Amino acid sequence: MSVHYTHQQSYVPPINRPHAPEQWRKRTPAEIDIEAAWKLAIPVRAPECNAQDVRLYAPYDALLLVRGGLLRTALLSDHRTDLAGLFPCPSCDDLVDPIRSDCCPWCDAVLEDVARSSIRVTKGGGQR
Repeated sequence: MSVHYTHQQSYVPPINRPHAPEQWRKRTPAEIDIEAAWKLAIPVRAPECNAQDVRLYAPYDALLLVRGGLLRTALLSDHRTDLAGLFPCPSCDDLVDPIRSDCCPWCDAVLEDVARSSIRVTKGGGQR
């Protein structure tokens, strides 16, 4: 999978233990830990969460929140999150950021050409 990380995307903030991992396990059936979930999750805007940084773990509609520099908790998304720029994966239907990765982080499907409304994202360097 080809993922285009910046430092901000790959950095895992210190985790508020034991609260954040407990909430992650309690609120999701995820088979991965909260640190791995953070690395896969998509940065989103969620002003009502009153957090410095919020990421969406799309398969379970879970939000991971950073407050005071700590990964504080995991919440279930109530869909007041700004999902602009995210599209459903053509294979699994979970939300993806086609600019961040060439593949769906949830099912590894190749995102060669994703189109919704008036936006088209085309990956690759082929002939045009």
